[in-house]
Amino acid sequence: MKSILLATLVAYVICCIWLYFGQRALLYFPQPSDKFVDATKVSFTNNGIELRGWIVNPKQDEALLYYGGNAEAIEQNISFFQNILPNYSVYLIPYRGYGESMGKPTENGLYSDALHIYDQLVTQHTKISLLGRSLGSGIATYVAARRNIESLILVTPYDSIENVAKGAYWMFPLPLLLKDKYNSLGQVAQIETLPLILMAEYDQVIPRKHSENLISAFGKQQQSVIIKEAGHNDISDHPEYANAIYQYLKSK
Repeated sequence: MKSILLATLVAYVICCIWLYFGQRALLYFPQPSDKFVDATKVSFTNNGIELRGWIVNPKQDEALLYYGGNAEAIEQNISFFQNILPNYSVYLIPYRGYGESMGKPTENGLYSDALHIYDQLVTQHTKISLLGRSLGSGIATYVAARRNIESLILVTPYDSIENVAKGAYWMFPLPLLLKDKYNSLGQVAQIETLPLILMAEYDQVIPRKHSENLISAFGKQQQSVIIKEAGHNDISDHPEYANAIYQYLKSK
């Protein structure tokens, strides 16, 4: 009996060690960039890390910074933003380690890059808005809590990556093990802009309760929309998605 308990304990400890050192391979899924993108290229360098992406609708007074989903090739949004937001310069910059951007993704690294890009652009545009999808919603809330933004759109967001992970890895001491927690809930008190929050009716990646926790923290004045028949990965394919974004930004 003691040998069984000891073997179980050893196996558990090994799993904890594996989770600690391998967690970023489980969290981040970088996608290569399409080398034949028909859009203006742009790059930023933050602490020696070059971030290479695109700008849609250049030289507009207002700008929108897009923070994509985890396994998303964000250049696939180029025609979408060309069509629905022709009066916004939209920046699609892959995270470090994604696309043609250098480095490896970490929470602090992505935060630092996002703030750096904002600070480079704030003198070039009269107003800056943010759109964060899934993983990117945590980066959007972080920037919104620290910079002056016009509008904030969160798509399939979460209260924190830690809380979402607990659903799958409930048996491990995640508060001690997780390096990248993306605590969006902890940013809300510092955000002055009332966001638009878009959720998928059939989201199989971010359970609804995690989005609703975030909505509750923002209070009754935020706008939240459930896109009917949508899943986590195809929410942007539904006409209601584009319409909600357009109407929200139009009202600002």
